[in-house]
Amino acid sequence: MNKENIFLMSGRGKMMSLRSKIWASYIIMIIVPLLLAVLSARLILINYEQDHQLQIIETAQEEKLKEHMDFLNELENTLVNQPDNLKNSFYLTYLNDKISSFDMGVLIQYNGEFKYNSVSVNAEKLKPYLSKFLQQDITGRWVSATTKDYIVKCRAFTYSDETPGLIYLFMNRTAPWDTPPDHTGYVKWVFLIFIICIFLTNSFLTYRLSKSLIEPLDSVKKAAKEIQNGNLDYPISYPVKNEIGDLYQAFEEMRLKLKQSQALNAQYENSRKELVSNISHDLKTPITAIKGYVQGIIDGVANNPAKMDKYLRTILTNAVEMERLTNDLFLFSKLDIKQLPFSFECVDIKKYLEDAGEELNFTLNVENISLNYESYYESNDLIMADRQRLVRVIHNIMENAKRHLNKREKEIKIVLREEKEEALIEISDNGCGIPADKLPFIFDRFFRVDCARNRTTGGSGIGLSIAREIIEAHQGRIWAESTEGWGTSIFFTLKKVDYFVAYQN
Repeated sequence: MNKENIFLMSGRGKMMSLRSKIWASYIIMIIVPLLLAVLSARLILINYEQDHQLQIIETAQEEKLKEHMDFLNELENTLVNQPDNLKNSFYLTYLNDKISSFDMGVLIQYNGEFKYNSVSVNAEKLKPYLSKFLQQDITGRWVSATTKDYIVKCRAFTYSDETPGLIYLFMNRTAPWDTPPDHTGYVKWVFLIFIICIFLTNSFLTYRLSKSLIEPLDSVKKAAKEIQNGNLDYPISYPVKNEIGDLYQAFEEMRLKLKQSQALNAQYENSRKELVSNISHDLKTPITAIKGYVQGIIDGVANNPAKMDKYLRTILTNAVEMERLTNDLFLFSKLDIKQLPFSFECVDIKKYLEDAGEELNFTLNVENISLNYESYYESNDLIMADRQRLVRVIHNIMENAKRHLNKREKEIKIVLREEKEEALIEISDNGCGIPADKLPFIFDRFFRVDCARNRTTGGSGIGLSIAREIIEAHQGRIWAESTEGWGTSIFFTLKKVDYFVAYQN
């Protein structure tokens, strides 16, 4: 085994089944949206916190401080009109008591040094952060900022001795009154609903996919196993017109064709057995006759020239009959496998049938059968035909007609008519006719109208079947009409040259 085959086999081994692919798709449909949703929610929250945190906090702070406008106004008035009060220990005690009631702290800076601190954190540790306020214009106005633990408002002022001062108000961020609205809970619920919708949607889609794909394929698999076991009577159908429906239809058409092929093969087998039986019967009779007459010659029974001549002619007749049977069988087998060559040429059909009638008339006169030929072919258009094969068609139809002639005056007629694209030939007899229920089958292989076979009326049952194969090879049509008790007419058509060439192209 070469490397390429090994690679292909290993590739097939690694291929996922359709069911596995569906489950993999289902898992991917869950995981990928989940990861994207988590990432999106995280980015939304981060962006929300970064962009709106300060605004929310300031809004909450302002709302709280509005409740204490008297205190702020008082503090603002002190900073503007009596800034030295911030050096007075009694005022600072009062300020500390007042501001503590609001869960706030105060930090006062005098000429860059911290003079008062009611915050629990060492003021020196806050210097790096508080220095950021110095980078802004905070003269005569409050500026807000946030740290990890506090909300800070800062304002610059000037003592009476022109010394600069700074005051910081610290508000605990964990205080219940300044906690921003809990938008994260809303986002979490939205996220949870989003996940539930994804899960339900994917579950529903997977269920529908399983119902519309896996179950129908299982039905096809079961039907295939039934066919594999030889059961061709297991129909399947799909009510929906889609790809699966097309698959079911194709599978059902295949089943019907297989069943038809099986029935046809059985019919061929029965026909083959019947043919072997018929040929054996037909060959046995002439062989027996030949053996008997040869033995008579050997034993000296033909002891005079007249008997000898009779014996030899009988032997010749039976040998000719055997040759005809074997030729029919050989020709039929060639036609059946489409290996019989044809040599088409332009033929003057009127002249051709006249010549054929003269040759046939000689043989038919010996058997007291009259042959009449009538032509209604008015143009000089030629037809396309294989002369040798066409003779065989006429001969086989004549032989069939001869077997059914049962009247005192036996007659066969050939009539030529003209149609637009083809010539129409009719060969009719005045015999016993063919029953209506058997007429559609007379061109089937091995079919014989006569139920009781004998040397006189029997035949191999393939003469008309050979005629049909040859006419169809000429792109013509062949059919029969019959009235029981009055006779039978067999019709066939031959294409004119122009239409034959056009059909070929």
